[in-house]
Amino acid sequence: MDNIKFKNFGLMVDCSRDACYTPATIEKFIDVISKMGYNLLMIYTEDTYELKDEKYFGYMRGRYTGEEIKRLDAYAKNKGVELVPCIQTLAHLSAMVRWQEYGEKCVDTDDILLVDEPATYELIDKMFAFAAENYASRKIHIGMDEAYAVGLGRYLNEHGYVPRYEILKKHLEKISEIADKYGFTCLFWSDMFVKTANDGSYYPKEFKLTDEIVAAVPDDMQPVYWDYDHTDKDHYDRMIKGHQAFGKELWFSGSAWTCLGFVPHNRAAADISGIALSACAENGVDNVLLTLWKDDGAESSLFAALPYLAKAACLSRGETDDKAVRELFKTATGQNYDDFMLLDLPDTGEENGLYNPSKYALYNDPFLGLLDYHLKSGKGKDYAKYAETLSKFSESGEYAYVFFAIEKLCRLLELKYDLGIKTRKAYKDNDVKTLERLADEIYPEAAKRADAFYDAFCRQWENECKCNGFEVHDIRLGGLSKRLRHCGRILRRYLDGEITKIEPLEEDVLPFYKNKARGEGLLYSIWMQTAMTKPWN
Repeated sequence: MDNIKFKNFGLMVDCSRDACYTPATIEKFIDVISKMGYNLLMIYTEDTYELKDEKYFGYMRGRYTGEEIKRLDAYAKNKGVELVPCIQTLAHLSAMVRWQEYGEKCVDTDDILLVDEPATYELIDKMFAFAAENYASRKIHIGMDEAYAVGLGRYLNEHGYVPRYEILKKHLEKISEIADKYGFTCLFWSDMFVKTANDGSYYPKEFKLTDEIVAAVPDDMQPVYWDYDHTDKDHYDRMIKGHQAFGKELWFSGSAWTCLGFVPHNRAAADISGIALSACAENGVDNVLLTLWKDDGAESSLFAALPYLAKAACLSRGETDDKAVRELFKTATGQNYDDFMLLDLPDTGEENGLYNPSKYALYNDPFLGLLDYHLKSGKGKDYAKYAETLSKFSESGEYAYVFFAIEKLCRLLELKYDLGIKTRKAYKDNDVKTLERLADEIYPEAAKRADAFYDAFCRQWENECKCNGFEVHDIRLGGLSKRLRHCGRILRRYLDGEITKIEPLEEDVLPFYKNKARGEGLLYSIWMQTAMTKPWN
């Protein structure tokens, strides 16, 4: 589609947060996005690709082989899509640095590589070698984001304190040499440099870049400004103009908001992108990258975000009419746009906004009630309605499994959403009748529905992803089912007089977030801190 306003209009698919999508899934995705007008696709791989003589790199993570990448590269090229490697060369390498193999030789601290260490650049050279051999593109995204503790671990012990921008400058110079060796032009996330120049803020009210920061970026590198949730056009104008002071070709990166749980957020993501893309077009930004992050478990289907992608594609051409969106969606997918938008229901209902109760209510422990303060009592009945609506599309069709999984999630949330609120109230009120119903009916039934949702989600995963990574969900959803049954048994023991109190229910519920009204929605998706009081070490 030649009326897109941007030279590069692409997507980034996260294949590092537990899920590696199968080559067949990615090819199917390429089929759709190419029809929508996208001309570039990045596969975000932290360590999920093979490296020569590095047996622990991507070990047990479902890493892609060179043959798989070559297959995808050729397939994408045939559809008019440039496949671009997207890796990490500084931070976000926690899955790799766990291994002694790397911890001993090239780790600074946390998930950050050790700058100025020869072993670090030997590893990075292998990363570039893999990209050069298997991708035709000579663009490469090298990451570089959120390395906040760089220079403060082993580097500090070996070199003493060195200002952050000097460390980043040294690192980029060496990466630039490696990139030149293989003929690559590098893209990098800009936050580490912008924050260094703006007192730790990535979105300052008065944007500034110092000459030192600008000089720290080699001439052949292109900054990627990422911004996912702002709704003020003046903010984007200011940030774009600020980034243009780098004097380099600029990329903008928005988000499909696919990282908040099992449910997509098509409407909210489209509302945000409409503002951002307009600012890009008006300020001469030629390169746009929309991200499909999969933080905390890759829970949502890759195809659940297709309505947003169709909307963003239309917005990229200045088309704001929903009729055009519906037509493009039908052409690209063969499906009905309005049907797919129903996948948003569990997190939005009839409201606008960006929050995800379907994730934090799902894993919120019914006795601890860590998120109970932020849930709306009685909302379970709404999830029953959502389930009935989604059930109309969950039995047949190419994407029925996507609807089926979210339908089963809603069936579970009908009981689970405010289960903790109901339990604590009945316990505090000594409402024996309600406690008996909870112990003997509701908790066992909720556990059965958790099992049914697990089966549906397993089906979704097996349709789209490699086997690796699902162990996370076996633990989470299996634990949820067991916990529901256990809480039911504890209630029964209390009712039978075997125990005289249930300690967690004795305590009052406190706000998880301060300055929030009771029942006000949140944007929170960290399983570990929702399901338990002390995160695992």
